[in-house]
Amino acid sequence: MKDKSSYNTEMAQAYETNARISIPTYDALFGMVQSYFRAEISGEAASVLVVGAGGGQELSTWGPANPEWRFTGVDISAEMLKIAQHKTNQLDMANRVNLIHGTITDLPEADAAFDAASCILVLHFIDNVQEKLELLRSIHERMKPGAPFVLVSAYGDREGTELKDRLHVWRSFWLEAGRSTSIVNEMVNTGIMKISFLPEKQIEGLLQDSGFTHITKFFVTGLFGGWICQAGSNGADIECEV
Repeated sequence: MKDKSSYNTEMAQAYETNARISIPTYDALFGMVQSYFRAEISGEAASVLVVGAGGGQELSTWGPANPEWRFTGVDISAEMLKIAQHKTNQLDMANRVNLIHGTITDLPEADAAFDAASCILVLHFIDNVQEKLELLRSIHERMKPGAPFVLVSAYGDREGTELKDRLHVWRSFWLEAGRSTSIVNEMVNTGIMKISFLPEKQIEGLLQDSGFTHITKFFVTGLFGGWICQAGSNGADIECEV
């Protein structure tokens, strides 16, 4: 992961370009999350858990502006983690960033009480609802009571007209970026419609059943929504039916 020669520049550029087409407010999203974290974290120093850290956007946005923050990032993709490691090296942040190839269960026991956490553009890649719940619970268990958490995910009722209307808007982003109609249709059929959509209320229910409180939707662009909330003190004891 620290071998600079293994860093795939084309892959990194493609990922960031596509993210900004799919979510035109991509950069603003991370700025908003930073503002929320700053408002909620007591004092300047903080330990931040980043679930799905592979793209490195959290590190490159929040790291330079918050030199007292320390980051622990996890991602199941070794290739994506190379992007995050490259950005970490470029920003001279290696002494306050710990990147782990794996899942949140691979975190060291010492990393058990984070001041803030994020899970951005990850949840919709998990098909099973129970596994989504287990991920959110695992995040909650590793946070300090009252710590801020941000979740961003694709959402919607697959059978509803509202999601179909938002999908039509999402298609327009790619057409405007110069993609052909046939390519965009293929992206919808083989990509977007393969991810796991849940209705907004169900996502909020999963957050609540994981122990999070003060759940508030703060972000919507195209197919994606974002929620801010806080870690409660007894989420691990709450049972959920899904």
